[in-house]
Order: sequence, then structure tokens, then C-alpha cells
Amino acid sequence: MPRILFSSQEKGGVGKTTIVRALAEAVEGAPIIEIDASHRLLELKDRVSFFQMRADREAIERTGGRAARAEFDAVLDVLSQATLPTIVDVGANTSVSLFTMLADVAPELAAEFAVCVVVTNEPGAMSETPKLLDLSRSWTKARFVVENRLHGNIDPNWLQTNVGDATVVTLDAQFLEEGAQDYLQSGGLAIVDRLNPRKLREAHGIGPAIRIQRDLAKFRLEAMRAVRPAAEWLVGRPPWRCSRRT
Repeated sequence: MPRILFSSQEKGGVGKTTIVRALAEAVEGAPIIEIDASHRLLELKDRVSFFQMRADREAIERTGGRAARAEFDAVLDVLSQATLPTIVDVGANTSVSLFTMLADVAPELAAEFAVCVVVTNEPGAMSETPKLLDLSRSWTKARFVVENRLHGNIDPNWLQTNVGDATVVTLDAQFLEEGAQDYLQSGGLAIVDRLNPRKLREAHGIGPAIRIQRDLAKFRLEAMRAVRPAAEWLVGRPPWRCSRRT
């Protein structure tokens, strides 16, 4: 039975796609389903099945809600045909609708499911996280939370109170040399191994080039460390239990 992991957060800008890219690096060859307003995982090429969301308001009103109910039909078809560990990148403002639908249909799909919710200390992300964990509780085998410290730490008491039995992992804030972010934007984490040191030095100078390489390598390492529990669950090695903090 294949395992399918949803990376989610209703609020945008929390680093969720970085987590998906790290999972893609950690679980080599895993198919990826991208559900979003625009296709961003371009560097992963044919590993990605992209589904544009959402049904526009005019279509929903014109069809009496049928467009809203049917917008995940194509996604369900792909999920039902999964045979390998699969990563699903759920775009902003989409997780609640998708998880509500899955609560009804997940038992009909021959797969095991887990969710990985990415949270920062922003109020919007913090308010949505317990909702998403609760919505997914009935149909998931495991739940993971990545505390992305992009904007600072989250109060440990809040985490203890609001994430239940989810496995919590932290991703510390990363400080990147000027120019490093451009490489991540263009090629994701996979670009780290493809950087040409000579061309970097020609473009930026020796000192900045060395710092860019080191910062990107550290960023990828930290992101992959943050996804390790979810990746291990995805491939079934070792058997994973919730309620563990790493």
C-alpha cells in the first residue's frame, strides 16, 4: 500500500515549498503532486503532476457549487493510482477544502496518508495549524509539524498545547549571502550540487562565491534534517510513531 504525504499550510509564505523540495531530495524519485495557483516546482520536471487551483468564484456561483465540489476530482484520480511513496504540495488557501474532502473519501483510496504542516510564528499560520491537524486526524496515520523559525521561535507552550500527538521538528532561520536566494528561486535545493565554482567566482568574486556555496549547502542540509521524520515515514524506514520531537 503506497504512502502519501501532504505538505500543507493555509497561509502562504511559510516555507512550505522549501519543505517539499527537501522531501523531493530526501526521497529520490518520489512522484510529486503540486496543487497551487501556479506551477513553481519547475526544476523537478516530469516528477511533478501540476493541478491549478481553484475554481473561480464566477464558476462556483454559476454552477451552484458544483465547480467547488469537483475541483479535486483530477487530484483524486492521481492519488488513487499511486504505487510509490508520493509527496503532495498543497498551496495556500487550499488545505482546508482538500482535507475536508479527504475526510470523506480517503477510506476509499488504497493508500496510507500523513500530513506535514509548516508553521511560523505569524498569527495566521499559528491559527491555521491546529485546524489542519484536527481536519486530518481521522484519515492520517501520522502527523508532522515543521516549526520554521524564519521570523523567530514559537512559544514551546503553544506548540505543546496545539499540535497534539504530531511529531515536531524545527528549521532554524538561515542567513544567506546576497545572491544565494536567486539560485534557490531558479533551481530549488537541487541546484546546490550543480553550481559551478569557477562560474560563481566569475560572477560574484571569490569571497562571496565561497559564502554562497557554503550557505546554500548548509540551507539544504538543515531543510533535509527538518524533513527526515516525514521522509522516513514516507518510505517506511524505520516504522514511525507520533509524539516524538526532534
